Amino acid sequence: MLIKTAILDDDKVFCEILTHYISKIEFLHLEGTYHDVFSALSDDRAFQQLDLLFLDVEMPGMTGVELLASFDDTAPKVVMISGKREYGVEAFDYDVVDYLQKPITFSRFVKAIKKVQKVMEEKLDKEPNISASLFIRVDGLWKRLAFTEICLIKSHNNSVIVKTEDESFESPMRLKDIVDRLPEGKFMQVHRSYIVNLEKISKVDGEIIEVGERTVPVSRTYIQTLYDRLNIDR
Repeated sequence: MLIKTAILDDDKVFCEILTHYISKIEFLHLEGTYHDVFSALSDDRAFQQLDLLFLDVEMPGMTGVELLASFDDTAPKVVMISGKREYGVEAFDYDVVDYLQKPITFSRFVKAIKKVQKVMEEKLDKEPNISASLFIRVDGLWKRLAFTEICLIKSHNNSVIVKTEDESFESPMRLKDIVDRLPEGKFMQVHRSYIVNLEKISKVDGEIIEVGERTVPVSRTYIQTLYDRLNIDR
């Protein structure tokens, strides 16, 4: 997991130290370094698609805590930095991941990064996995189906019919347009008119398979590949 970071601290010597620490961890990428809040805010790239911000508490013009108070849910994760311990309690009121007191050793820096990784991984676990689903056009709207729901996809005139365990959806798409959107390890085209979910195959009888309770023909072009994928002998 690549973590895009930035530093916002008016201490230029410390910024050099932190830059060196970041360079030693391969999955951290430093997007920018800023020495006051206003220079960061004036740079449109400063917080765009940023994952992590190292933020100093005491800076001229606007403090790090004041900046934190302006953040919304789209803001990056924050590790606060200060030369004083007393700001720690206030910083954690804003849900920062960690609070580092200067001077900071590399081992303490690594510990903070591990906390960041854990928080980001927990967030990913809670988010729906878009990449594990297929969007199809149904009645003028885009409908999302999880790959695990789909039993088979059948070509029908100039459209396709996507069948799940309980439902069927007709979409004005072509079979060849859908096949590239499916994970090769889970799905296979077995006929010019059919794509099946390999995990949904319940029975194989020569050139006929059962997918759920539906019977699907397998063309000679695909039969050997199908048997190989299912690890069975003809």
